[in-house]
Amino acid sequence: MTKISALLVLLFFGVSLNAQETWTLEQCIDQALANSLNMKQSELTIAQKSILLKQSKAARLPNLTGSVSFFEQFGRTIDPTTNTFANKKIGSSQFSLSSGVLLFNAGRINNTIAQAKLNLEAAKQDAKNDGNDLSLNVALIYLQILFAEDQVKNAKNNLKNAQEQLKRTQMLIQAGSLAANESLTFEAQVATKEQLLIQSQNTLDNAYLQLKQWLRLDTEDDIKIVRPAIAINDSNTDFLNTELVYQQALSTQPSIQAGNIRLKSSELGEKIAKSQLYPSLNLSGSLSSNYSTLSRKLNGTDIKVFPQQVKINGTAAVLEIPQAVPNFTDNPFGSQINENFGEAIGLRLSIPIYQNGRTSASIQQAKIGVLQTKLMNEQVKQNLKSNIQKAIADAKSAKQQYLAAQKSAKATQAVYQNTQQKHDIGAASSFELTTAKNNADVAKTQITSAKYDYLFKLKVIDYYQGKKIHF
Repeated sequence: MTKISALLVLLFFGVSLNAQETWTLEQCIDQALANSLNMKQSELTIAQKSILLKQSKAARLPNLTGSVSFFEQFGRTIDPTTNTFANKKIGSSQFSLSSGVLLFNAGRINNTIAQAKLNLEAAKQDAKNDGNDLSLNVALIYLQILFAEDQVKNAKNNLKNAQEQLKRTQMLIQAGSLAANESLTFEAQVATKEQLLIQSQNTLDNAYLQLKQWLRLDTEDDIKIVRPAIAINDSNTDFLNTELVYQQALSTQPSIQAGNIRLKSSELGEKIAKSQLYPSLNLSGSLSSNYSTLSRKLNGTDIKVFPQQVKINGTAAVLEIPQAVPNFTDNPFGSQINENFGEAIGLRLSIPIYQNGRTSASIQQAKIGVLQTKLMNEQVKQNLKSNIQKAIADAKSAKQQYLAAQKSAKATQAVYQNTQQKHDIGAASSFELTTAKNNADVAKTQITSAKYDYLFKLKVIDYYQGKKIHF
């Protein structure tokens, strides 16, 4: 029974290990982009702009409208096929096919198509900007996981060192070199390190939870990120220039490109509004026919004799006078359609004279729209420059903090090693040793934190320079 249980345990852990997925930063970014609701909304916006572009292009084509109507008329009414009055029920049908095309409208259609193209391109740039922001956020979470993993590793090493120090102290107590109460300090140190390990593990778990949320994965999925080979060049910030990075950002940032495109679109909007001041010319044509249940057709003539009173030599007499009477029969549907078939073609010139101020208001609104877009673009550029200035200052500051953390870690480690030697020969107390060890541990944490903070600040600079986010 024991062997079977052991086998099941091995199989369980084997499945668990196989089920764990490893993710690179590129895979995380791709997954986040594919599952982001914000990106899906951007895709829908692009689809809407594409439809509007197709609709604008279709305005160049003629329209075509067909209609069929049927009427039952009662009482005195006009027969639509003869235009004569009839005092009976009449069934009638009318058929028509009409088409029209705009020949001239002062460039309104062409400008509307060009504007729709610009709006579509602006929507694509907005989607690209959203994707870049999402990529940067995923990279930040990725770095937080790397930092948390390093913290867990440091916490484990610190706990191991504290346990070894406790064991060494207990050996010295047994040898009579130290008092029995000396172990209390290190027992407390071990408990503290255990608590810090738990906190570090919780931080790592929370970071992975955030990553799963960004990737829209199930929280129960077992994933692990790939640790890239990260090398930080200390000279990366030495030659950073705000104006140079700003000029690079102006040519690469999608938000800037989208703003420039929207300015062109708003300028076209002004032209479209002004086109309402000019005449428009339309060409139209139609085909029509109708049918009536009262319609009759001539089917030859019949000779009928009609009596007529006349006077012959003053004497009244009745004569039988033959007359030709037309013979009518029902007129078939097909014959009526052919007989009543009509065609029409015409031109219509519409000249705007007075439109209650609507055209003037539209032009003024379009001009204001251009000014608003210019101001908005200027605000975006100012914010971009401010963000770049801050990013460069943050990167340079992060570099100094990273270098300072390295020096601090080196110095506190040397102090700890010296205090350890003194403690071993009884020249330093346990409190001094634990203080030195805590300082060294804190310095290690600070250097790890400074390292990843510096790395992320460099990635922000890459973001503004239009570089792909990678490690």
